[in-house]
Amino acid sequence: MEVINEDDVSTEALLQLFRRAFLKAKIDDDGDIYIAHGLDFPIWVTVDTDQRLIRFFTFMQRDEGRPFTETAANHANATVVLPTFHVRCDHKDRLSSHYVMTFADGIIDTHVITAARRFAAASAYGAQKLDEYAVH
Repeated sequence: MEVINEDDVSTEALLQLFRRAFLKAKIDDDGDIYIAHGLDFPIWVTVDTDQRLIRFFTFMQRDEGRPFTETAANHANATVVLPTFHVRCDHKDRLSSHYVMTFADGIIDTHVITAARRFAAASAYGAQKLDEYAVH
């Protein structure tokens, strides 16, 4: 366990941290970290150095003709701990989720890895539960 000083938190530092945790990660064309393998579900991670925040985000997509609703996203928010879910008006076939954690005053490396794992698992779980919820 190691504390990463606030001034040392960067996209590159987190990329190396995820790789040390045996996650397959890369920096995508937008400059975000994309973790494709090693978690329950792929996610993106971005570092906001101005606000001292690490943002995890992802989305689950349904087949055409099966849109997610705001009601379904609200249900996921009420029943799944950690991510915040939402449905965009221009992408009703996607259930998006995000989670933000601060790195002001530094952050413990294992907390970042644990947050990524829990965020990915909870996001996938929420989407799965919505499919079950929609059937009932």
